[in-house]
Amino acid sequence: MKSSATAQRVYIDGMRPLALTKKQIIAVLGSAKLVDRMLWATRHANGRWLTLIREGRDLLVATESVETAYSRLVSGEQPPLMPSERKPQERELAA
Repeated sequence: MKSSATAQRVYIDGMRPLALTKKQIIAVLGSAKLVDRMLWATRHANGRWLTLIREGRDLLVATESVETAYSRLVSGEQPPLMPSERKPQERELAA
C-alpha cells in the first residue's frame, strides 16, 4: 500500500478514498499514538478531530476529516492527551 500525506489531499494507490481505516490513517499520519489521541478526543472530549463514519471492529473515518486534522497538526495544534497519559504527568508536576 503506497500512501502519502500532502497539505491538502490524501491519496492511496493513486486514488482518493472517501473513507479510511484506522490502519490507513496511521500510515498517512505516521503515528499510532497520535491517531489514538484524535479518536479519543473525538469520542470523549468533543475535540472533533475526526468524522467517524462507522465504529466497531471496522472503523471508518472520512478522508476529508483526516486531511483537516493534518492541517491542524501542521499549524501547531495538538489533540489533548488521553487520561492514561495525563496521570503520570500530573504526578511529575506534583513532585
